[in-house]
Amino acid sequence: MKVEDYHIGNAIKSVLKEQERSEAWLARKVHCDPGNFNRILKRPSMDMDLLRRISINLNYNFFLEYGSFVKQQIELFNLKSDNYEHEKMDQNTRL
Repeated sequence: MKVEDYHIGNAIKSVLKEQERSEAWLARKVHCDPGNFNRILKRPSMDMDLLRRISINLNYNFFLEYGSFVKQQIELFNLKSDNYEHEKMDQNTRL
């Protein structure tokens, strides 16, 4: 899964379901209007401070989970970059 494909709202909903808690419960815990909170969870990304408060209240570190996806993306970028540099060097040696 690419970092762009990671949907933090879906990840939060999944943890809520595992913990048998409602979105309204979490909205109250993080001092957010339930209607607005529902819209926030539909987004693929969110404010870092809100994510910190959600992580604390669910006792689940979403930053670590997201970090693993970022790490994969960095490794993929580096691999593509290395391949590009090798291709470029190969082209230059043929000239």
